[in-house]
Amino acid sequence: MKPIIYLFILALSATTAFGQTPVKTNDRRSQICAKTFFDLSTGINNNGGILSIGIDAHVANNASINGGVGISGWGYKMYAGGKYYLKPCHEGWAFGGGATYSTGLPEFTFDMETVASSSEEVVLELKPQANLFAAAYRYWQLGKKRNRIYLQLGLSIPVTGDKYYQVSGNKLSSASNSLVRTIAPGGIIVGFGFSFAG
Repeated sequence: MKPIIYLFILALSATTAFGQTPVKTNDRRSQICAKTFFDLSTGINNNGGILSIGIDAHVANNASINGGVGISGWGYKMYAGGKYYLKPCHEGWAFGGGATYSTGLPEFTFDMETVASSSEEVVLELKPQANLFAAAYRYWQLGKKRNRIYLQLGLSIPVTGDKYYQVSGNKLSSASNSLVRTIAPGGIIVGFGFSFAG
């Protein structure tokens, strides 16, 4: 829980430090563009898990770096990456990539099918998982303060090996083994979030 608290404090500090800066848009009108966003997001294979907070720091007119932490079904999840925006002021479509890390769980207890029974309690140790991801993002502005909502679609690719170690219970059936591997981090990304301008 401490990493989430530290990230929240960092996000609050960053929003006051970065502020806003004027840029020229394609139609030559001067606008005030936020340099930092505070993100809340959720989704399937979402970068930060089922519920996450993050920072999107804009380092150029069309580019940003981002990172965050959250809670997932595979323990805590952290991410870092970058994005390239097709429009100034970091709106519309963006494309990006990066890496995620899920801490795993030392003890995951569940009733599952095994080679000896249709259902019995087993204990698994879910191993830490590292993934690389590539994604497309679509941002929509909310109101005059440059807050945004966004949709993320992409692919997360595992780069670590073992998914779990069975601590107790009979050996998992092939169906249960496949199920655990399916819910492990990786696969199609569908994310949704809110970005609050700093």
